[in-house]
Amino acid sequence: MTRVDFTLNDSPVSWEGPALARLLDVLRDELGCTGVKCGCREGECGTCSVLLDGALVNSCLVAMGAVTGRTVLTIEGYRRSERFAALDTAYARHGAVQCGDCTPGMILASEALLASNPHPSEEQIRTALSGNLCRCTGYNSIVAAVSDAARDGGSLWELPGEKSVAQAGSGLPLAGSGDAVVSDAGAAAGDSDVAVSGASATPTPSATAAAPPAALTLSDALRLRDEQQALPYAGGTDLMVAGASAASAGKDAAATQAALFLNNIPELKGIREDAENLYIGAACTYSQLLDDPRTPAVLREAISQIAAPAIRNVATIGGNIANASPKADSALILYAADAQLRLQSAHGQRDVALGDFIRGRGQTSLGPDELLCEIILPKAHLGNYRYQKIGARKALAISRVSFVGLFAEEDGVIKHLAVAFGAVADTVIRRPEIDASLIGCTLAEARERKDAWLAAWEDAIVPVAGRVSAEYRKTVCLNLLRAFISEQLG
Repeated sequence: MTRVDFTLNDSPVSWEGPALARLLDVLRDELGCTGVKCGCREGECGTCSVLLDGALVNSCLVAMGAVTGRTVLTIEGYRRSERFAALDTAYARHGAVQCGDCTPGMILASEALLASNPHPSEEQIRTALSGNLCRCTGYNSIVAAVSDAARDGGSLWELPGEKSVAQAGSGLPLAGSGDAVVSDAGAAAGDSDVAVSGASATPTPSATAAAPPAALTLSDALRLRDEQQALPYAGGTDLMVAGASAASAGKDAAATQAALFLNNIPELKGIREDAENLYIGAACTYSQLLDDPRTPAVLREAISQIAAPAIRNVATIGGNIANASPKADSALILYAADAQLRLQSAHGQRDVALGDFIRGRGQTSLGPDELLCEIILPKAHLGNYRYQKIGARKALAISRVSFVGLFAEEDGVIKHLAVAFGAVADTVIRRPEIDASLIGCTLAEARERKDAWLAAWEDAIVPVAGRVSAEYRKTVCLNLLRAFISEQLG
């Protein structure tokens, strides 16, 4: 059992239970926050959205072990703020609410956007709301409502967030159809005491000692990993989806799985660089990488197309790699860049190539006492690239095919060429020996050898069927490859 002390809607809460219990279930079933909806259970609808330390997250993808010491804001707490009143009025004015099921998540996504960008463009609003699905109202009216709130009440979001949002209990009158918006969405109408009913406001002794929910230093994490061989996680988004699937099958994985939360360890969350490499902590979130100017443009472009903001605020690059999915969009870039992974245990460390680390779908060479601590990304040859992800939609799309090509030439001679395909086979397809056949050639020589290079790649691409047919995947791969090499060679 794990004890988690955190703040919910301005009230202190002490909770005990499995570290891998979902925040969604605890909020709804134990703490009375019914404005947090249970929809897809996979982070694809946004009805379970809450703010975690001010960042939008899907509570169905957050483990309770990741909440210790943090602040959670649900619609129950937010609805008593002046900012909510401004959004509520704008939503009512534009008819941006029908069934109300998505509304709490939409409102909190709007708050997260305006708190960081009080005067967003329409494109920025659509991006911020891209992880929150609405099935009946229509996005245009919601976007217009957020735009109006920013225009008419923008000064509210120019204040420090704590001052405006933490007015819980201030008794602010709700403008427009505020009560209708919230009651339609099923949010509790009481004050913060109602929202945390069933939880202890102060820590109480447990009959059984609660396990620590998180390691605070890398040395502690390595020791616990060595002693307990607990499952390491930082974002845990895929872990929560797997847990929900197991629970629906009658297997309570959360109650039995020992877990080791890594997100509080500074050594795993930092980014540093030297002349040759960028060193990325495995617990860096995608949002952190998007915001860091040191992140190469090709990696930033891939990350910007992963999931949606609420998931990028939680999901980590190390987790995306260790999950060993051939559809992992950030891993595709790391394959092409010949990245190395730094693995550590209580007994030492080793650096391995990404291609050697991932052995197959869901299979890695990570030892039972090891942690993936750092990604070592060579900075050379990342400037000239072509990246493309083929999916069913712009946001929350799983890749059907993904492609990256890196190219560098100097004085008409090819200095570097690297191509990789994702979501095609059981691992990312990367064939350095094929690309090496053009390295060192002049552009004129490469044009003469292009057909042989393409033929070699055609033989190397052996897709598997899945969401789409193998034939579709191969056709798309070859089309992307031809477009890339023709563009580079002229």
